[in-house]
Amino acid sequence: MAVTLPFRHLEPFGVEIDFDLSQPLGPSLAYHFRELWREHGLVLVRGQRLTMERQRELCALLGPILVREGEGETMTNAGGGPSASPLAWHSDAAYTDHPFDAIALHALDVVDDASSTRFVRAEVALPANLREALEGREQEMISPHYTQLAGRTCDQREPDAMKRGVRPTVLENPHNGRECLWVSELQTARVLDMAWEESRDLLHAVFDRLYAPERVFEHKWRTGDVIFWDNIALQHARGNLESVGTRVLQRVIVGVEGVAPHVASQVEPSSQRRLGSVST
Repeated sequence: MAVTLPFRHLEPFGVEIDFDLSQPLGPSLAYHFRELWREHGLVLVRGQRLTMERQRELCALLGPILVREGEGETMTNAGGGPSASPLAWHSDAAYTDHPFDAIALHALDVVDDASSTRFVRAEVALPANLREALEGREQEMISPHYTQLAGRTCDQREPDAMKRGVRPTVLENPHNGRECLWVSELQTARVLDMAWEESRDLLHAVFDRLYAPERVFEHKWRTGDVIFWDNIALQHARGNLESVGTRVLQRVIVGVEGVAPHVASQVEPSSQRRLGSVST
């Protein structure tokens, strides 16, 4: 008889596990942990005290651990600036050919319930007209300038970008075979081969469905919480962190490639490329 982890379903998606993750997971428990993540996209566990080494061991059950040069192991809002700015909906590294597979955040030191991260499933049934409008199309995706992280990038004709890439608007999730919308508020600049106004209006209609309030899971952080999520299946967002007190999260990334420096050259600057008719 297979041994499983005790868990309960969260609304509108995800699961919460009741288990001390500092303890070893035997083969059956490790398999069940991985299957819960694959099926539900988000796994929450409370009251944990995990070292970075242990957090990486758990994440290694989901795929290879990615360590990015120049980044620390913790995320903090100390000092304000971009680290405390609101973030619109996105998936990390979505504008690259190798978006991260999974992310795990562990609250080391936070003011309980003062800050949150919001999640939404990218698997969403669109009305036929919106589905047909996106079918088979590509998009320009960007890593926005750090001063423009809170709004809908598609509302700007020529958004400033740190990096650029061309990606499909719909992507098959390699973890479970399900189709995901790959457009996002933060990273989608426009749908290609479409007038800017038409692209903007289409994206707004899609976003209104994708980010509908009833589809959002909001987690208010407490010290000891840890969340493992599928970065392909889910998008995430957060509010302003300037007035939430101390917020220190330990992060582990699962993936095969960092944000490659060559991504910036995959798409020419807006003034030098044809992205469909753009009205003046």
